[in-house]
Amino acid sequence: MPQLRSTPAKSLLDGLPIRRKRARKDASADGNPEYQRYEKKQKRILAAYPPQMQDQVSKLVSDILASIYYDINYVCILRGNVRLDPTAETVAQYRLQFRESSDLLDRVVGRFINRDTDTNLHDGSGPKVYFDPRGTIRRLEEFVTIFGWKMLTICMTAEGFRRACREIRHSVIWAEFLEKMRENQWSIEVFARSRNLDWRGQLLKYAHLELIPELDSELRPVRKMWGQHPHHVVQTLDKKVRRPMFEGTPQAHIDESVFDPRNWEEDGRLEDPTTRIPHDGDCDLCGSKDICDCVLDFSAGSLIELVDRPLTGTGVRALTSFKKGDILGQFVGELHHPDYDGDHVYSLMHASKTDPEYFLAIISPRKYGNWTRYIAHSCRASTKFNYRTVGRRTVMTVEARRDIAPFEDLTINYGSDYWAHRECMCGEANCVSRQRSRQ
Repeated sequence: MPQLRSTPAKSLLDGLPIRRKRARKDASADGNPEYQRYEKKQKRILAAYPPQMQDQVSKLVSDILASIYYDINYVCILRGNVRLDPTAETVAQYRLQFRESSDLLDRVVGRFINRDTDTNLHDGSGPKVYFDPRGTIRRLEEFVTIFGWKMLTICMTAEGFRRACREIRHSVIWAEFLEKMRENQWSIEVFARSRNLDWRGQLLKYAHLELIPELDSELRPVRKMWGQHPHHVVQTLDKKVRRPMFEGTPQAHIDESVFDPRNWEEDGRLEDPTTRIPHDGDCDLCGSKDICDCVLDFSAGSLIELVDRPLTGTGVRALTSFKKGDILGQFVGELHHPDYDGDHVYSLMHASKTDPEYFLAIISPRKYGNWTRYIAHSCRASTKFNYRTVGRRTVMTVEARRDIAPFEDLTINYGSDYWAHRECMCGEANCVSRQRSRQ
């Protein structure tokens, strides 16, 4: 049975002319023939392993990539806490996240600057940046040559990335990791920039170094993504970003459903119909029969992204794993009377869990809503809608029907009524449109 080799992979930089190493354009992942040959070789090696071992490598790399998103999000949350509450504790916690990444970045920059310098590692002479017994700096150097300084700095804020560069010793795993990074490079950049990650600050101190001319282009001003909510950003098929729109109007993010009495003038209602009453049953979080202060945890929404898909339009991609039964989010929008007929695309009927046949309101997120309105349909959906009682409200949740892997598109079943005069494109064996065509 083939075994993963424990010897460190030879760097792609070995034997390349220094001008090639420093030329970002020539050394990119798409344009570097040395990298392409290396990648093909490692793929052939991986293909020779048993399927179980291939799956293990794939899962390991997927978990590492998911940890990068998680850590970047965590650092951005810390930064927000520092801005809102700049206590000594929060500032120290935030700075701690950058301490190791700043040290590693110094060593990588030093490696590029002193590459021509003869160094004696055994007697301790020469720049310390060359002392690299685990190959960490070599792997980081390889990474920056392929992906650039901006991507390196973004990823180095993530503890999962730094740990991967320290601990990955197998050439096959490292090559697979680089391949997945290439596939997700734009996604990671958008994720970091839309959450206002301070990657630029770490690079600015090297801007004066003429020996690394690529820094000038990496530090040029780019489009601002972080002025609004991250879910106001959709990644397009051609690796650009756009604002989500409906009928020519930008769609806006809200955390909770909006009740406006003006939408209920005919009914004369002045109170939110989703306000909890004893008839709505116990709280699904704490089990209390009385009104309580429980609220849903919206953190799952920080680890998804909005992406364009060829057939289905805007969709939702998971950036972490979810377990069966996890509450991923709340379906929110403007609350309208159950007779409302102004939204045939996004709206859903809302009811109490104790009496699902008695409709309380229509939730319409065509203008105001959250990421849940973009979940694509599938006749074999990974999520489902549920009526819940939580705290002081009745809510409609989106929950996992099964375990969901990182980087899987979330899907939900829109119901047969939605497809009565539409054609479903999900392609599943039990597709509602396929079944209708067979009748």
